This record gives sequence, C-alpha cells and structure tokens, in this order.
Amino acid sequence: MTLLRNRPARVDLGPTAALSRRGLLAGGLGLAGAVILAGCGDGDEPAGSASQAPTEREVRTDKGPVTVPGKASKVVTADYYGAFAVVDLGLVPVGVSGGGYDATGPSYAPKLASVPLIGDWTEPDVEKIAAAGPDLIIRTIDTPDALYQQLSQIAPTVVISFQQLLLPEVATRIGEVLGRTAEAEQLLETYRTRTAEVKRKHAAVLGKYTFTFVQQASDTTFWVMGPKWTDVTVLLDSGVQLAEPAKSQAEPTAEVSMEKIGDLDSAGVLLVPAGPDGKTLDPANEALVGKPLWKQLGAVKANRVFPIVYGAASLGTGLELVTRMDTVLTELSSAS
Repeated sequence: MTLLRNRPARVDLGPTAALSRRGLLAGGLGLAGAVILAGCGDGDEPAGSASQAPTEREVRTDKGPVTVPGKASKVVTADYYGAFAVVDLGLVPVGVSGGGYDATGPSYAPKLASVPLIGDWTEPDVEKIAAAGPDLIIRTIDTPDALYQQLSQIAPTVVISFQQLLLPEVATRIGEVLGRTAEAEQLLETYRTRTAEVKRKHAAVLGKYTFTFVQQASDTTFWVMGPKWTDVTVLLDSGVQLAEPAKSQAEPTAEVSMEKIGDLDSAGVLLVPAGPDGKTLDPANEALVGKPLWKQLGAVKANRVFPIVYGAASLGTGLELVTRMDTVLTELSSAS
C-alpha cells in the first residue's frame, strides 16, 4: 500500500490514490460518524430528491464567484474526497469519483456504494457527468482551467480545494455552497465538542506522552507525518503533543530511510495505520514493524504502539479518528 495523500493542510496532494484510506473504515469505526450525522442519518437526502430553492446565490470559489442553485439537490462530486464532505452535510451525490465506496464504513457505505461512478479518483469523465444531470458540480482538489471550463458547460462548477484548507474550513465552505450552513455549523460544533472532550478526559495521559504517527513508504523507507498532515491536525485538535522530529517538520510528510528508525525513539507513543478493522495493524506496514531497529524503540518495548484510522478526507471522517484516539488514550491510561 502506498501513502494516502488525502489532503495535507495547506499543501499539495501527493501522487497516490485514496482507496486505501476509505478501506480502513470498513471495520465499523463509524461511531463518531453516527454521532455527528445523527441529524442527517436515515433522513439524508438522495441528491435530486429535495425541492430546488427558487433563488440562485453567488458563492466564493477558487475560480472566482459562481452562481449556484439556492439549495442544490443533484450534486456530482468530481473527485474522490468531496463525496464525504457532501454526505457529512446530509446530501447524497448523484455521481461520485473513484470507487471502493462499499468499504467506507457504516456512515458512508450505505449512502455511496450504489451511486454511479463518473470517473477515477481525480480525473472525471465529462460525458458521464453530463449524463447524471447535475445542478451543481463540486471539485475539492486543485483543478486545471481547461477541465474547469468543460465542467462549467454542464452545470455550475465550484472548486474549493482541500489542499488549501483545514477540515473545519472545508465543512464551512461546502455548507455555504450547498445552502446547508446550519448542517455545517452543527458538524463543526460536534467536532469542537468531541475534541475538547477528549482533551479534558485524557488530560493526564496527553500531558505524559509525546506521539509520532509513522507509516511504511517502501521496503527501505518510512514516512513521518508532521503537523501539516491532515490526520495530525485532527490529533493536535484532540490534545496530542508531537515528538521530535515530527513536531518541527515543515512538510506534511518526510520520507526517511529505515536505517534511521532510531530517530523515533523520542516518541513515548507510536501511532501506525490500522487495517480494515480499524484496530489492528495495516498489513502494508509489516516490514516497518518487523525491523530489528523498530523492536528496539522504547515505545515498542513498552507496548505503546497503536493502530489508528487515517486519511481523513472530511470533518466527518476526521471525527472517526477522534473516536479511535479516545479509545487509544483510554487503553494507554489503563496501562500507565
């Protein structure tokens, strides 16, 4: 498995696909999603079922002001990530990009698994989008002008790049575009409440340990996730303190030789990607954790290595990480 370049905070996306992140949520880690989406739940509107508002609105986008429906009802998400942000706000798209939505966990799979696919992870099929008959197209990654012009001929097209925003900002902006500001505010309030709750509940253990989130990159290298990596921003919001060298890392990820695993010894706790059950190690990282140098790390010897869900693509999926960290911190506290 390659590193999931989901949406590092305010930096460019990397080269790999998003399927791996969503697959990690297949094991029932939708508790947080179930909580935050309680106001949407089974009442989520399939795109196309809601009555379109009689007025149009002008919204701000990366491509300048765009006139959109008063309340869009037939939305196509023309890259992988936007589908989750739209579902978070109670609307099911009429077309989505990529695939593997049947393995995205109970908060998303029932809504997205049967939605028609209109292209791959990042490159949409213009003809398939047109066939879906959208009243709005959303792109949540940087978009070339030529593609933007093609999409704009089909329906109003909004580009709000996740690559330039933090997850709370994404929820707010998508809420504005969809005419669902109340839903976005509710989601944001839930995120603030949950992260504050984790900070308060686990203040002692959070003050005791520093953390590093690492992932295997290849047979000879691993990645260290820094403060600008999307998942790490969620961890920081939850009160996690990073260990060096991750704490001072300027880039979202740093690829490091396996020979330098010893650099991780300053971390009191190591976080690694979880597999499909969300609780055990992703097998793609077995080479990393099997290295003799890894086994000599203090956190490893003390059994302070925890798999976590990763690849947050929306505020709702970020909340799934918050819920997993609540469990991790509870286990860590019990063992301390």
